[in-house]
Amino acid sequence: MNVVLLAIDTLRPDHLGCYGYDKNTSPAIDALAAESVVFEQAIAAGIPTMPSFTTMLTGLHPLRHGIVAHIGEKQRVAASVQTLPQLAQKAGWTTIGIDNLVIQGGGKGSWFARGFDHYSGFLYAPSTNQSEQLIDRAIQFVDEQDKQTPFFLYCHLWDPHTPYGPPAPFNTMHYAPGSALYSMDEVYAHAPEYYKAFLGEMKCDHPDDYAAYMALYDGEISYVDVQVGRLIAHLKHENLWDDTIFIFMSDHGEAFGEGEIHFDHHGLYDAVTHIALMARVPGTLPGRTSALVSTEDILPSLAALCDWELPTGYTLTGQSFAPALRGDEFTGRERVFCVESSRQASIAIRTPMWKLIQPIVEVAHGMPLPHLHGTPRDPAPLLFDLENDPSEDHNVADAHIEIRDALLAELIAWHTNEIALRGGHDPIKENGLSLSYEVFMKRLLARHKK
Repeated sequence: MNVVLLAIDTLRPDHLGCYGYDKNTSPAIDALAAESVVFEQAIAAGIPTMPSFTTMLTGLHPLRHGIVAHIGEKQRVAASVQTLPQLAQKAGWTTIGIDNLVIQGGGKGSWFARGFDHYSGFLYAPSTNQSEQLIDRAIQFVDEQDKQTPFFLYCHLWDPHTPYGPPAPFNTMHYAPGSALYSMDEVYAHAPEYYKAFLGEMKCDHPDDYAAYMALYDGEISYVDVQVGRLIAHLKHENLWDDTIFIFMSDHGEAFGEGEIHFDHHGLYDAVTHIALMARVPGTLPGRTSALVSTEDILPSLAALCDWELPTGYTLTGQSFAPALRGDEFTGRERVFCVESSRQASIAIRTPMWKLIQPIVEVAHGMPLPHLHGTPRDPAPLLFDLENDPSEDHNVADAHIEIRDALLAELIAWHTNEIALRGGHDPIKENGLSLSYEVFMKRLLARHKK
């Protein structure tokens, strides 16, 4: 049985038709969903991209593998940690990776290439047809494989990551003037220098209309949707579809106002941590599940489906959701613990009904960690009632004190235990923010002047 793991960067599931979006952004992905088991509550245990993909490839929480931000000089995944392609390779699969996380980090993310017989790297090139080129590569690799040997193909597409710039006609197809919930004046009020420089990198024909930026984001989804459809159509044309497990997922979402953050992916709100995840397994019935799952669970699930031997010598934090794909009883997780440490830091606990976010407001040596915009952060925990407020608009920490305190105690106990397992070293605070507000603004303004 072949395996395709197609990962889309920065994709909010609620901007897909199969997750309830009212715009026709994703006909090919929606068609795939109709053949798949769709996970309605799949959560990224760590954001942004490098922590999320490291967790997906290792079956380990970020506080276990140690990558909690975009990497610095010293962060590495231990050589003893095995990745999905290593498991597949050991089991006799030909392994193919189309990804840029080794290249993007100047070679510092070397673990992303572990276990691949063929690793095709690239530099992310926004506002181009790069996703089309990468699917061309994937198709070529598929065509070159010995049909007697199963293959594992991992392909990472960066659309719809910022800066949004889909090629025509996708750049205008979803624009409805004035339709957004926010005005650009509200955006600039948070941090005018930051947003004017940040948005200056986008080719937006209507820069004073929030809806125009969202339309560019949706246009990138529609553009990448065509590429997803091309790969699936090719697998069907080559009579490989019925012998291929196809996993479609995103690494994290994107904030459009959540946590007072726009057009970016910080904060542990569901807008950012809730991911698209669907799995099409030949011979099993499609459906939907509201069971809570984590990016930690991808590795053990594929290992169970393909009978790959799990790593030895350490304990995975991931749990297999293969029973849900086989139609067996599956209740999912009781909770997912989430972390971020990229220009602001937080930890969170998410259950099917509640989310508690604890901001981290200083590093190990007492230096303050500000909000993304450079302003001080309130250290008080945030509590959201996901059942009655799924968009997390209302902090109810003071209205549900017992729930707040119970979840906070559980979160702190978990975090304390994880740090103890690391010998007392907390990578969130010690590796801290990969880029301070001042350094980020200096780089952003420098790019903007070019």
